[in-house]
Amino acid sequence: MTNDAPPSVGYMNPPQHTRFKKGKSGNPRGRPRKRDDLNTVLNRVLNHKVRVKDDDQTMPIRDALMWKLRDLAMQGDKQGIALQQRIIAEAGIADPDAYSPEDKTRQILRRIRRMEKKAARKDPPHE
Repeated sequence: MTNDAPPSVGYMNPPQHTRFKKGKSGNPRGRPRKRDDLNTVLNRVLNHKVRVKDDDQTMPIRDALMWKLRDLAMQGDKQGIALQQRIIAEAGIADPDAYSPEDKTRQILRRIRRMEKKAARKDPPHE
């Protein structure tokens, strides 16, 4: 008995002409790249280096903007002063001792001791 009949086509047996060819990927262009979010694009733009007019040095746009904001505030521009104060407040650099590592360590140790006391009150020692 010879097997001259074409193979059956159906469930888990697609037609021969639609099957993947040997040596060729089923997804030739690959997965599309992830689109950059706003923060990534903003960081890329702000880190781009520009040449400063007064000097021959280059600096990131982020630094150049801060220098320009400083100059505006020094000239007495009210909006420049307000914006600079807001940036300083949000960055947490207004008071350098506010977030010292020693204070952070003390806060963490205090929290741990409180948690230990609570646990000791809830669970009396087992005998």
